[in-house]
Amino acid sequence: MADELPSEYDAIVIGTGVPESILAAALARIGQGVLHIDRNDYYGSDWATFNFEGLERWLEKNKGTAEDSVGTPEAADNADNYEVGDGEYIITMPQKGETVKNLEVYSYIKETQAKSESEESGQSNQDDDQTPDQVDQEVGLTTMAETTDDMECREVFTKEDNAEETKEKGSQEEKGSVEQEGEDTGIGAENVSSMKSEPMKERDATYVKSSEDESLKTQREEGESEVTREGTNKDSDAEVKGKESCDSKAKNQVTKPQRKEWTMEDIRREWRRFNIDIAPKILFSRGSLVELLISSNISRYAEFKCVTRILTHLNGKIEQVPCSRSDVFSSKYVSMLEKRMLMKFIEFCLAYEKHESEYQEFEDKPFVEFLKTRKLTPNLQHFVQHSIAMVTDQTPTLEGLKATHHFLRSLGRYGNTPFLWPLYGSGELPQCFCRMCAVFAGIYVLRRNGKALIIDKQSKLCKGLIDTEGQRLNCRWVIMEGSYVPQQNCKPEVIGCVSRGVFFTNRSLKPGSEDQVTLLTIPPAPGQDPVKVIELNQAAYACPKGLYVVHMTCKGSKTAREDLKYAVDLLFEPAEKESPSDTTDGSAKDTEKPKVLWCMYFNQSDTSQCVDEAFTDLPENVLVTSGPGASIGFEHAVVQAKKLFEKICPGEEFLPAAPNPEDIIYVEDESEKKDVGFEEKTEAETPDSEEVKGDGVKGEEVKGDEKVKGDDEVKGDGVKDEACKVDDKSEDDDTKHKDVTGEEVKDDEALVKDQEVKGQEVESEDPACSAEVTDEGSKVTDEVKSEEAKD
Repeated sequence: MADELPSEYDAIVIGTGVPESILAAALARIGQGVLHIDRNDYYGSDWATFNFEGLERWLEKNKGTAEDSVGTPEAADNADNYEVGDGEYIITMPQKGETVKNLEVYSYIKETQAKSESEESGQSNQDDDQTPDQVDQEVGLTTMAETTDDMECREVFTKEDNAEETKEKGSQEEKGSVEQEGEDTGIGAENVSSMKSEPMKERDATYVKSSEDESLKTQREEGESEVTREGTNKDSDAEVKGKESCDSKAKNQVTKPQRKEWTMEDIRREWRRFNIDIAPKILFSRGSLVELLISSNISRYAEFKCVTRILTHLNGKIEQVPCSRSDVFSSKYVSMLEKRMLMKFIEFCLAYEKHESEYQEFEDKPFVEFLKTRKLTPNLQHFVQHSIAMVTDQTPTLEGLKATHHFLRSLGRYGNTPFLWPLYGSGELPQCFCRMCAVFAGIYVLRRNGKALIIDKQSKLCKGLIDTEGQRLNCRWVIMEGSYVPQQNCKPEVIGCVSRGVFFTNRSLKPGSEDQVTLLTIPPAPGQDPVKVIELNQAAYACPKGLYVVHMTCKGSKTAREDLKYAVDLLFEPAEKESPSDTTDGSAKDTEKPKVLWCMYFNQSDTSQCVDEAFTDLPENVLVTSGPGASIGFEHAVVQAKKLFEKICPGEEFLPAAPNPEDIIYVEDESEKKDVGFEEKTEAETPDSEEVKGDGVKGEEVKGDEKVKGDDEVKGDGVKDEACKVDDKSEDDDTKHKDVTGEEVKDDEALVKDQEVKGQEVESEDPACSAEVTDEGSKVTDEVKSEEAKD
């Protein structure tokens, strides 16, 4: 049983996606009591980011949607068991969302290197025919898969007492044997070719062990090369020739770049280095989310990296889009005439509102038609429509101009492109707002959901909910993500769909520097929607070095695999085809396509454009937020959060800036202040004693004619009364005092007399004259010091 929560709140927010988190932070910032819960054990809901281990758990969780569908026995116990008051009824809530479907996962690499070798060895033992693998096994061939980013080249030389003679013909010299520490065996050319033709495998180094089996000669008589055992007395010329050949081969291996052969075991070993988004999004540099992060001071919780290049697929090639002034004039793909035309159009779009007459007649017509009237070439029209405005053929002209203007305004603020990518994934952003909410007393509970909404029969308003622990939580407002809405209030036929794909590849879509973050737009195929592609690497902390993570997103009409097949075929090598880099020196050429190592496809529900139509008949104080949708940015989430905030708290400021810790001034209560320099209280002081503030005098509060007890302190230059020990700084080392406990007190008569005088003087003083008491105390102190000096 979890700890019991407080029962009264201003708002309960269910789901930790971006709009819910922004709204929770805004409410908590102005002093509202907020409870923020989520059925999952991670933040972000459908906006989350996972490492590879977390992604595998998410895949396992979302595979069995049929078994865990809404309305199962887990979703609600018998509704009659919930205790509600008179005039109330409940509406049960789903316990598992159905936002993900048609989930497919494919792996095109070996599970582990060791497993594949053992399988090959087992198969070769069972075969009757002599195959290259079997021969390799008989002569003790062992292979080692590359397990680091750069495989070290090892030079092996024969020992003096056990040399090796190599007999090769023509081109066989390039495929010669590798000598190993005085052991004399070899590999035929047919074995080398068989290793290279084997799919999904690279053999970077081969190590040969010796064998004294005399049947070797008969097995390799028909081979293209043959290694024979000889004695230790070999010609020096042959030994030098063998060493020179090995040196030359080692040198060539060092200079050639070698690509790592990944296995699933390697990927799982590096699981912490992955940050994989379920719904990847980027930020416009002058977009509403960036402005909100800055104005609210929440940007300190996150880190960002500029998207370094924008690409498009044009005329069968991937080309870089010249979107800024510097890109336009440095582009070799755009002619001089096109550069002038494009700059002129960019200047028009930046001030299009001042030239309404130029587009007024096309305001309701497609943006594509308007572009044709601006005398832009087909290439420039392609750049503007698909990579700058990022609109379809049916988008109206006014909407296309607004999109182009928004793109151009964001240029140059943080980099050469208008986009920012959040490091560690876009799932970091909802967590930033959750931190702000928690700072201002918001309560967060993961792995907790609402089982039922409590509705008032008379007002039809929601009075709160009953959570999965059976506790009743009362509130004025309930905000929930669409997957938490009771099924009876949903209209599935209205809800849209997004197709998404995540791919691990072995190289970049367009090779360049290693720290590229790429946005690519693929124009739509006939009858389909355009595909947005985001490519990330280790510079964005998305994956280990040597891998690339590619995200694909488009509006869904079929399964995700069918919707994205057109883009996958354009960008990637077929999984069954062996790429050129697998059979050559491994160097990448611009004409080569990346190869998919692992991928997943899924469809995600989209309510971003239909949230009001998809969820109906809910109480007025129950508000619903939408999921990520197919858009590439966060604009819709911010607009929706602001709209709901204004409904809940009209007239309040939306997410005002939080103070910096160094700017906070802590005001001390005057009654709790203490004067500096006072001695610590001793155990002899009574709890009721109170300080009489002055220059070194402490004692009990003086009340009328009451006498001051003998345990009063006289604080002076090293002198205390009978209730305390004498300070060690006393000039008379022989003068010693003990607590007054009936024992003998060893002090001189002068000190005793001074203490009596002090008690009489304080006795006669009025409590209001604390200043005079202080002066008298000082006089007593001076007299005591003079008497001690005389002694």
